Amino acid sequence: METGSWYKLKGGTWAIKVRHDAQPGDQVEVTNKKGETKTVFLDKCEVKFDDAQLWSFTDQAPEQPVEEPF
Repeated sequence: METGSWYKLKGGTWAIKVRHDAQPGDQVEVTNKKGETKTVFLDKCEVKFDDAQLWSFTDQAPEQPVEEPF
């Protein structure tokens, strides 16, 4: 499982900062300053830097598309 860190955006909302190329739906473990960990799922890349990305997130795993049989 990938790890990330909390990042507060200028508007006051929180994002997840990851230091790898992530994809929507990736499962990420984040730890706060108290040492408490939480698992979240990446939703949308909000900002991309040379060495990191900031993502919006959700607590629920994305729905997997249903594959039709041949």
